[in-house]
This record gives sequence, structure tokens and C-alpha cells, in this order.
Amino acid sequence: MQHVDLMIGVAAVTLGIVALSACSTPPHTSAEVTAAPSVGPGAAAILAAFPPPPKRAEIPPPAPSAQALWDCGHWSWSGERYVWIPGRYIERPDPHANWLPGYWQQQEAGGWAWTEGRWRS
Repeated sequence: MQHVDLMIGVAAVTLGIVALSACSTPPHTSAEVTAAPSVGPGAAAILAAFPPPPKRAEIPPPAPSAQALWDCGHWSWSGERYVWIPGRYIERPDPHANWLPGYWQQQEAGGWAWTEGRWRS
């Protein structure tokens, strides 16, 4: 019985590590886009005066469907401070689409810009 409990614990820790590593995806620069939530493809919509805090660790719940992909949580700029937006599942628009998560990037002119996540085929 202890062996089974140990194996379950090891599996849970491994799953957590895999899930967390998926949430630390580096920025993508591809311009090929099939759909994007809220703003245009690859558009930097928000400018903040200083960098966001470190990402929070999230362990996604079980996926609601085989086509659902986890979109990691991120910091959003309220105009005065950063606010955490929790991760969520998003439905793949087609079987071959890949999700490129949103990211913050420092601008040459100063400040930090948020680029929305987007789908790529």
C-alpha cells in the first residue's frame, strides 16, 4: 500500500512540474495567425511603466475536452498596477492550431508592452 501511495505522489509531483514548465513559455515572434482573442494579431495593446512581477505557479485542473488547451495565467496592467489573470482552458479552433501564449516585452522606447496570445496553424 505504501508503494502505491509513493507512486501516486511521484506522479502528482511530475504532473505539477510538467504543467508549470508549460506556463513559462518564452515569447513567440511568429506573425502567422488564424485567430486572436480581444485584439488584433500580435498587437501590443497595453503599455506599463515597469516590468510585471514573476508569474504565479498554476496547476491546471483536468481538461474539459480533448480539444481544450491550457492558457497560463498572466499579469494584466490596470493603468496603475498589475493584476493577476488566472489561467483558463481555451478550445482549439481546428485540430492543427497551436496556441502562442501572450507575453510582456520591454520596449526600446521604455515601458513594457503586452502582446495577446494567438492561434497559429
